[in-house]
Amino acid sequence: MTDFDDSLINTNEKILNIGTTGLTAAAFDYFELKDVIRPAIGKIGSNVSIDNPEIVQALVMQVLSVPYQSLYGTAEFFQDKPLSALLGVENVEFEDLNRVNLARCLDEVYNFGPERLFLRCAKQVAIKLGAQIKECHIDSTSLHYDGKTREEEGVDLLLDKGYSRDGHPELNQINHLQICDAVTKIPFFFKSVSGHIHDKTSFKNLLIDDMPVLKKEFSELKYLVGDSALCTEPIAKVAIAHGINYVSRIPDAYELSKECFAYAKEHKAEFEPIEPDAPDSPKALWCPDGELAGQKIKRLLVQNEILSDQKRHTLTKKAEKELDSSRKKLEKLRTQPCKCKADAEASLNKIINKLKFCTVSDINYEDILGFKGKGRPKKNAAREVIAVAVTAKIEISENKLEQAVQEGSYYVVCTNDVERKWTKKDLLGIYKRQSVVERNWKCFKDRKIMVSSLYLKTPHRISALMWIFSLAMLIYTATEYLIRKRMDEEKLSIPSPDHKEQQERPTLMRLYQYISNSNICLYICPDSGIVKLLNMRSSLAAVFSALGDKWYQYYTIGLYHRTYLG
Repeated sequence: MTDFDDSLINTNEKILNIGTTGLTAAAFDYFELKDVIRPAIGKIGSNVSIDNPEIVQALVMQVLSVPYQSLYGTAEFFQDKPLSALLGVENVEFEDLNRVNLARCLDEVYNFGPERLFLRCAKQVAIKLGAQIKECHIDSTSLHYDGKTREEEGVDLLLDKGYSRDGHPELNQINHLQICDAVTKIPFFFKSVSGHIHDKTSFKNLLIDDMPVLKKEFSELKYLVGDSALCTEPIAKVAIAHGINYVSRIPDAYELSKECFAYAKEHKAEFEPIEPDAPDSPKALWCPDGELAGQKIKRLLVQNEILSDQKRHTLTKKAEKELDSSRKKLEKLRTQPCKCKADAEASLNKIINKLKFCTVSDINYEDILGFKGKGRPKKNAAREVIAVAVTAKIEISENKLEQAVQEGSYYVVCTNDVERKWTKKDLLGIYKRQSVVERNWKCFKDRKIMVSSLYLKTPHRISALMWIFSLAMLIYTATEYLIRKRMDEEKLSIPSPDHKEQQERPTLMRLYQYISNSNICLYICPDSGIVKLLNMRSSLAAVFSALGDKWYQYYTIGLYHRTYLG
């Protein structure tokens, strides 16, 4: 006799995991994204049981799952999920999310135009959030790709060697540009460009090709904010031509910055805290207006003294490295003398002119006497100067080092909107909100979503995959903005990871972790007509309820009872 009777097992029973997929499905419903996507990329074919918009939703649900799993196993990921209920499609199976259907979906995205389709989705999300986009921030990041560089006819995108922002310069790269709203943090435009293209070029091309469309779609858009790559003469000329107001940091090497550093020496006493009530806040000084591309710009010199210690540590290491390298060069001038004093002076000046942190003193030129010509010298031949050796003392200049530390804690923020009555706090504030773009990328790249998922070989499908990731980021930021707003209105909170305090403004990643760790599951038994929702915490139920019925339905039994029991 066996240990158990398998006739007693009800094979119709199911335990399905909902997790964070319900939250993403609700976001698609609330923002009505499938209604935007469907007219653009439509259905795969008459014999396929799942349409492209549902495939897109499934991919985004997987991207936004916690813990993260590679998109390589999409079908497997949905094996234990209530897929039909989540997608709103009858009789869909996880096998329908196979590589063939996914690839065809990406082909359709590329054929329509990833940037064009993303702009439509972002516009819809902005409308639903009631966002009035006035200030946008542009930045770029790079993603590495393990495959070989491929060229594809008719596709501009080329995965190629370039500057790597994720620590893999030996691999081919793709650069991803993004423009985000300062208030809601939602990305409303993206563009993928070849790995070798510099930001200065890609930013300029974006302003020429795409900014007119963005200003048409978002008519209240007033400021474009970016880091120093945005502050170039060619880009400034394009901005002038298109009537764009920009806020940027002037590169330290520009004369426009050096003028401000020199101005600071004469007006050091005039530096004032950005926030008078916060003495530890960065200090700033208005500098005389400058000119970039023939247009007047307003300049604010900022000094962040908090960074001084860090900058001193970094520059001290550089100074020590310079000292060690220069000592070896000076020693070579002693052991391998020059032919004449003029050559010795030229060689020494070449070393001195490259010094940034060190000074040379006690310089001595020593004549090396000997006989010129080859062979044995003639009788009574006089010794002559045949070479000149150099000895000198070199050391780190504390004055130079301290000056470099001070200048390193300075940076110049500028804008071409000289008509506005700026305060120091306003101009610096608008520039520092640039971190909204970096924050979004940090969240995704920490989870290695983009990096580990570039498994496709053709550039056009990789471009479409970037659209999937950008759409996921759009939904992520919009959902976080909405949830934080509702939680604030309803005075709701969820526990911190150690459950020692309550978080009233959690990140969406924290909410995802809390949902995932709660292990929210669905129990279905068709034979007995039982549907149960397991492990729903009251704090989560309160958050979902505050969001509204379109969100809450994915965490109640009604939707699943209708879908699986009729």
